[in-house]
This record gives sequence, structure tokens and C-alpha cells, in this order.
Amino acid sequence: MIRATAQLAEKGEGRCALSGALTFDTAAWIWQQLQDGLWLGMARHADLSGITDADSAGLALLIAWRAAASAEGGELKFEAVPERLLALARLTEAESLLA
Repeated sequence: MIRATAQLAEKGEGRCALSGALTFDTAAWIWQQLQDGLWLGMARHADLSGITDADSAGLALLIAWRAAASAEGGELKFEAVPERLLALARLTEAESLLA
């Protein structure tokens, strides 16, 4: 079995990009990277166009990330949200949290 991978890349000026799988297999690692890199409160724009797979754990991670940014007095905007994530958000009535 191939293990899912994900990447978090800094793009400068409060921007970052997530790519790869945003799933149960990668969510804890991504969350740790966000904490270690102080991205929870610093990122203002997150490009999700590189996400290749997503599940409910990935959706929960994005919601928690946005909540953490808000708690730090910031606003995090997700850009290029993949349709799979939007579909999950609609199913759970959380679509407005990704907008």
C-alpha cells in the first residue's frame, strides 16, 4: 500500500499552499506542520489547488485552522478549494466555513 503524502509550502506575504492528500493519513502531520511553522495565526491565504484527495479529516483540519486563525485575530481565506472538499462541506452543512 502506498502511504498518502502532503506538503505545506510557504509562498510569502501570508500565503501558503497545501498539496497532496488532505486525509486521515495526513491531517495530524499537516496540523503539526502548521503549529511548528507558526502558520496557525500567520497565514492569510491558503491555496488548495494542489489537493489531490480529501476526506472528513481534511475538512475538519481546514475548519480548525480557520478557527485558530480567527482566535489569533486573523482571517484565513481558502483559495481554489477542490470540488471534493466542497462536496463534503455541503454534505455536512459546513460550506460557509470554506468560503
